[in-house]
Amino acid sequence: MSDMLRFDLEYETMPWHKVDAVVFDIGNVLIRFAPDDFIEQLFPGDAQKQKDMLERVFWGPYWPCFDRGTMGYDEAAVKLAQEFGGDVADYLHALRGWIELKTPIDEGWRAVARCRRAGKRLYLLSNYPEEGYVRLREKFADRFDVFDGGVISCRVHQVKPERAIYETLIETCGLEPGRALFIDDTPRNVQGAMDCGIHGFLMDEKGKMDRFFI
Repeated sequence: MSDMLRFDLEYETMPWHKVDAVVFDIGNVLIRFAPDDFIEQLFPGDAQKQKDMLERVFWGPYWPCFDRGTMGYDEAAVKLAQEFGGDVADYLHALRGWIELKTPIDEGWRAVARCRRAGKRLYLLSNYPEEGYVRLREKFADRFDVFDGGVISCRVHQVKPERAIYETLIETCGLEPGRALFIDDTPRNVQGAMDCGIHGFLMDEKGKMDRFFI
């Protein structure tokens, strides 16, 4: 839809009067996702295993299945060991260990707080595996309680940037697309929202949300 705007390209600061709802991605907007760093911490001093785990687990064939909610970690660990060799226990360590290493991005949470103070409804839209999301909500329960709802990919079996997941968001959360803003760190995901009539904001630079949400 041609009238949808990339707010970060059109405005220096948030035009509060133009939106009723703000939708946040989780990874690298609210919570840090850094596989290289996670793997270094999980397999210290073993460069080959770090490389293997990055390629096979995070960039491998099954990660999209986790986000879509069609495969769990136990099944994937067995399949990875069968296909690539190595120990099931190591794969499970990589698959589950990263969850405990995640840390909040304060800038993102400042944006959440400012949007709430401005009276905006708050939602989540994220590609996330079930096990990781459950633990995330346990670990940071006090932070996420501020949200009014949202859509997590594994629970609807849809993933960004597919059109269906944005349509599910609009329907589930009762959004008026032209009065909503979506924040994500990936250009194609922002574009997917804009294609469905939602304004976009690309979080691609440290300090960008702090400058914008004032």
